Amino acid sequence: MLQGPDPRGHGHQSGQDIFSAACLPPFLCLDGRVLITLTTDFGTSDWFTGSMKGVISGIAPATRIIDITHQIPPGDLVDGAFTLAASSPYFPAGTIHVAVVDPGVGSARRAITLRTRRAIFIGPDNGVLSWAVREQQIEEVRILNNEDWFLEPVSHTFHGRDIFAPAAARLATGARFDEAGDTIEDYVRLPWPEVVEGDNEVRGEIVHIDRFGNAISNLPASVFPRELLDSGGITTMCGGRPAPLRHCYTDVHLGKTLAILGSSDLLELAINGDDFAEQNGIEVGSPVRAKW
Repeated sequence: MLQGPDPRGHGHQSGQDIFSAACLPPFLCLDGRVLITLTTDFGTSDWFTGSMKGVISGIAPATRIIDITHQIPPGDLVDGAFTLAASSPYFPAGTIHVAVVDPGVGSARRAITLRTRRAIFIGPDNGVLSWAVREQQIEEVRILNNEDWFLEPVSHTFHGRDIFAPAAARLATGARFDEAGDTIEDYVRLPWPEVVEGDNEVRGEIVHIDRFGNAISNLPASVFPRELLDSGGITTMCGGRPAPLRHCYTDVHLGKTLAILGSSDLLELAINGDDFAEQNGIEVGSPVRAKW
């Protein structure tokens, strides 16, 4: 029998395996519908996203579709990978996540689906899925090469509509995961930047810049001495400007720089009321250092 997710939300359940080994019906949402999320670089001015939703609704009309975002910069795999990784843990167990940032569409790059203990991920094999599953137990990875699941004819430029959307919809209706295609042992992984720990300091780099201009690093809260997180004894440096670690943006005056442990539990650099990245020439890959 299909079961709903933990009603307390965010899907942070125990280690129980939510899928059987072969037949993998997704769990239902609290309202009785299967969840499919969409993350793309399609924007909203064209028909691309709507077409994907139309295909899903035609195959699985009871499915609930949630847009994570369609504003990934065109072809930006790192931005797509970070966005999916930051958002996917907060969906119920059994959610099907579709990510389409696909500059290699129509080439020899593979279309894949990954099954973890909590969710199914579908997209191109170019690394866009890899950060979302970086710390998860992967149960199975398959190439999407069952052409019976495709929308025919398959376009050379729109696999989101013709391969990924129908595959998600078929899995949402209870199709067996092992019918998706051939098993593979590996998939493309984007490298997560190294965290370098030294004497009373730690170094990393910026992995994402949000729409407010906050520069999010790869430095997790766990690398900082716990006793200093509350005392204000940690100072960060990015773009040549020192920034004290604070609890919230208003802990400093308007226009002042600060560091904060953000909602992704990663160190962020910000300016209260302004755009830190723009003001300091920061981009993804810029180095960041914290010391105490």
